[in-house]
Amino acid sequence: MPPPERLYVYEVLGRVSPPTWLTGEDFLGCWREGDCSYLFFSQPRSREVQAWLAANPGLGQYLSETDLNYADWEAGQPFRPLSLAGFHLSPIWEEPAPRPGELVLRLEPGLAFGSGYHPTTRLCLALVREVFDQAPPAQVLDLGTGTGILALACLALGARRVVAVEYNDLAVRTAARNLRHNRREREVLLIQGDARHFAYLPADLVLANIHLDVLLDLVALPRFLDKQWYIFSGILGAQMERFQARLQDSPLSILSVRDENLWFAVLARNVRHQA
Repeated sequence: MPPPERLYVYEVLGRVSPPTWLTGEDFLGCWREGDCSYLFFSQPRSREVQAWLAANPGLGQYLSETDLNYADWEAGQPFRPLSLAGFHLSPIWEEPAPRPGELVLRLEPGLAFGSGYHPTTRLCLALVREVFDQAPPAQVLDLGTGTGILALACLALGARRVVAVEYNDLAVRTAARNLRHNRREREVLLIQGDARHFAYLPADLVLANIHLDVLLDLVALPRFLDKQWYIFSGILGAQMERFQARLQDSPLSILSVRDENLWFAVLARNVRHQA
């Protein structure tokens, strides 16, 4: 079904989880950022949210409310069919019309990032295609999966199994729906958690389209540096120099760098795996 027309967003100081009685059909999810939580609804729920917080002193402080069009939400820009890197990205409420040879990915962008319109998603899709054209990985570790778009792309290209990790529960809900829309839920283990806690998991290819601070932490972990292929993104402007400097003391060799609108994506390979 199409996304809601309106969004009602309630900002709370504190990392909260709404009670069951507040998470009905109009509850879209909770986005936690720093010390704040943002509760998303498709219907106004200011009175209920404030009553819940008032009944639970110390849980969180009601800060603000925002009522806006869904299309004005930064991750919810209007989603139209898009052809990119040999993929046809199609909203679930439309019948796909791919060009000959394109692989169809059906997506409900929801309130998470990863519909193909952000530069990092486009760059990563192109690099995913580049890796699979060389040596198709069987096992993929997707850190910061968002909508699940990169995991779905890997499966469409022939990967057998994907472990997808996402910290934000709102994005996890979106990714789970997209796996069902594409009938891929049995091929993906979807985990809610911190990407750094799953760096040890085995994989032939790692996808990490994620915040720079997390990238820097990951490449400092020896248990993370035993995979074969790596695609990194979420790197903006001058951050690229910091990231390249961190890789200098690692076994990872940069094979390709792509950029768009000051965003960078990097394809690297572990030299220990090269013949």
